[in-house]
Amino acid sequence: MLQSVSPLTIVAVGLALCAAVAALLRRKVRPAVAAAYHAVVARIRPHLPERLRRLARRCCDRIDGEASRSIVVTGVAAGIAWSAATTLDLIGPVTAAISAVLSVQMSSHASLREGTQRLIATLAGIAGAVAVWKAFGLSPLSIAVIAACGLAAGRLLRLGDGSVAVPATSLGILVAGSTVTEAFVWQRVATTALGIVVGMILSPLVGGMTPLERARHKLAHLSAEIAGLLADLGAGARDGYSQEQAAGWLARSRELDEDLDDATAAVEDLTKQARWSLTTPVAQVVPLQQTTRVLEHGVHQVNSVARSMFDATVTPHAADVPGQVGEVLTTAAEAFTAHATLVADPDAEATLTNLLEGLREQRKHTLRTVRTELDDTGVLVLTGSIMTDVDRMAGSLSRSAPALAVGERAPEPGIPAVSEVLPAVRRLWDRGRDRLAA
Repeated sequence: MLQSVSPLTIVAVGLALCAAVAALLRRKVRPAVAAAYHAVVARIRPHLPERLRRLARRCCDRIDGEASRSIVVTGVAAGIAWSAATTLDLIGPVTAAISAVLSVQMSSHASLREGTQRLIATLAGIAGAVAVWKAFGLSPLSIAVIAACGLAAGRLLRLGDGSVAVPATSLGILVAGSTVTEAFVWQRVATTALGIVVGMILSPLVGGMTPLERARHKLAHLSAEIAGLLADLGAGARDGYSQEQAAGWLARSRELDEDLDDATAAVEDLTKQARWSLTTPVAQVVPLQQTTRVLEHGVHQVNSVARSMFDATVTPHAADVPGQVGEVLTTAAEAFTAHATLVADPDAEATLTNLLEGLREQRKHTLRTVRTELDDTGVLVLTGSIMTDVDRMAGSLSRSAPALAVGERAPEPGIPAVSEVLPAVRRLWDRGRDRLAA
């Protein structure tokens, strides 16, 4: 029976089945497995020896789940692409495997974007190689011209990192020699496109989350990291701290830039996906873009606080940080913790507004107390600097800081998502039905 079915039908059905399995694994199987894993760990952890628990914790910390999933998914994608190209009897099925390996990204949209750039590079490389080869033959000069013109074409087409693929493809075509025909060219394009499709289908399994979920996760993680650092700074200001501790806090505040870059990249990927997605409205992206700016300001402010507390320990005859500042920083940490909860789950019950009001009141009370109880200009200046940073944190979290609007870009137009189109269609349907009934 299979022999009577065309290879194209077999491949199409197989890829559709792969897409269905990938969606089932991401949406149903993965959450169920994760929930079962956490339930089992919570049940057996109290009965494990402390040494075994430390060993398990070290192993979990060293294992990068995202990298492990990427390795497995990339291997499976290469195998599926090669099998599909072999079934279709395409020339060079290994090209499909290579294209699938290069196309596996953190999301289907990113995979499609990178794959499309690679497909354009393949077409440009083939066209350039064939044109130069037919005109000048094979010589050192023609090789140089093919490589240089291919790279220039990639830059002109704005392929980004994919620009290198144009001269690489051009030179790779020369391996075929005199066998370069129209059929060869189209089969080379087909194998590349086939690998792109396979990579796009399996890419969602790499991250384990949708672009929207990943953006929320990265932003919530950054907010939680800021909260953790503020809590440590508050405890240090309240109970006293050493120069080594202050240096560690300053280093941690600078490392927040890496988390900010990850969060920004996740939001940008979501923005690009929403522009063409039928399932993600652009309206869902705008609040996350604003949250990115809020946390960007928060990173700068907490770095300033850490720097002030560090300078107080290394500058000779510098004023000490008064203990009253510790309570304010602790309240700011609680506000960022609540903010992280709201970012991860907008429907969560978190009292961010009350915390910000309490933070502002505590800031005013602390300034009055320090001015009344301490007659030291250095202490007053240091306290005022830290309180200014805290006030800016509160303004950023409440979205009332004017600085947030500077440089803000309006969302670019895109394809309306299904969730935006369906209500309009439903209203038109109801109006038509009402007119018919009348």
